[in-house]
Amino acid sequence: MHSAEKVPLQNPPIKWAEGHKGVFNIEVQAVSSVHTQDNHLEKFFTLCHSLESQVTFPIRVLDQKISETALEHELKLSIICLNSSRLEPLVLFLHLVLDKLFQLSVQPMVIAGQTANFSQFAFESVVAIANSLHNSKDLSKDQHGRNCLLASYVHYVFRLPEPQRDMPKSGAPTALPDPRYHTYGRTSAAAVSSKLLQARVLSSSNPDLAGTHSEADEEVKNIMSSKVADRNCSRMSYYCSGNNDVPSSTTAPRPASKKHFHEELALQMVVSTGMVRETVFKYAWFFFELLVKSMAQYVHNMDKRDSVRRTRFSDRFMDDITTIVNVVTSEIAALLVKPQKENEQAEKMNISLAFFLYDLLSLMDRGFVFTLIRHYCNQLSAKLSNLPMLISMRLEFLRILCSHEHYLNLNLFFMNADTVPTSPCPSISSQVIKELFN
Repeated sequence: MHSAEKVPLQNPPIKWAEGHKGVFNIEVQAVSSVHTQDNHLEKFFTLCHSLESQVTFPIRVLDQKISETALEHELKLSIICLNSSRLEPLVLFLHLVLDKLFQLSVQPMVIAGQTANFSQFAFESVVAIANSLHNSKDLSKDQHGRNCLLASYVHYVFRLPEPQRDMPKSGAPTALPDPRYHTYGRTSAAAVSSKLLQARVLSSSNPDLAGTHSEADEEVKNIMSSKVADRNCSRMSYYCSGNNDVPSSTTAPRPASKKHFHEELALQMVVSTGMVRETVFKYAWFFFELLVKSMAQYVHNMDKRDSVRRTRFSDRFMDDITTIVNVVTSEIAALLVKPQKENEQAEKMNISLAFFLYDLLSLMDRGFVFTLIRHYCNQLSAKLSNLPMLISMRLEFLRILCSHEHYLNLNLFFMNADTVPTSPCPSISSQVIKELFN
């Protein structure tokens, strides 16, 4: 088949009827459940695949060749450009896109021998995607204004990201798992492999002494039992500065410590700024439900269901939760003093926060959660001068919390400590609860 402008020469010449007027038109539309048919998604998935598999650099992405040294920069660009994808393919591959972004947010990567961190880029991309899906008029929402695709993803699809591991070849000795992504190029394969192997056999207390590799369960227990000495140095100064480089050292790099998804998500919500923060709290329900489900799966996976509630989560994570609740409460109060059209958004955020604390009553130390409730009530009382609106917001907030099966029992008054029934999962102190409404 040929277009009218590119008809090959014929011998003898062909006489065309009606000046070669077209008889019919053909339109070909590719349909595939495997190929994304979107350049932004295709590039993102290809680069992620290069991290998960042993590939030979340079790799070809569409019409572009990417070397190992340029992989980090190109992956950052692909993460940023995900929001520019067409809506239809983005919806079809939404679960894969979110899974990959959540994996990148907690999984340190070794690219060309250097450790790279993509937590902030991945989080901001998730925020942008959530905003696009909510703003689309073609996608359905439930009665509470939540995007049905995101609600279904959290409820049915989301699982805690797991470390990537190389599958051993048949007949080959089993390699010890490394908790990081890794890439191998023609020039750096030997160097990176030797560094990773050396990092595996280093002693956990002294990098200069050789040590045996401990079992996975022992390593997890050691990580969970250790405490971070300087939180500001280890978290805020590193992540807020955007530093993606490993400090120079004469010894081989040690394996990066594994991050927990709920801690990383809470941290990113706290340190977000500008439009990202506004969008996060505008659609707070999505990030709250992600937090709750990741916390529940963490408690289950780490077998902490029967442990004391105050030891389930780290102190820094509880500090981040406190900050999130205080910021959301301040945002609710700020919206209520604005024109009437902002009241609906404030009511949605108020309901989302109430359900979030409702879920925390089943997961965290209940004395800590009641402290958050007290801070919420005090903040609204201090910032709102409109008494009817203040009463309405607090009543709706407490109505949701009162529906929790343990809420009323936790607020019962007892004359002395001897009459208080024993809790199957102890909290910090009932005294905090008793002082809430004093």
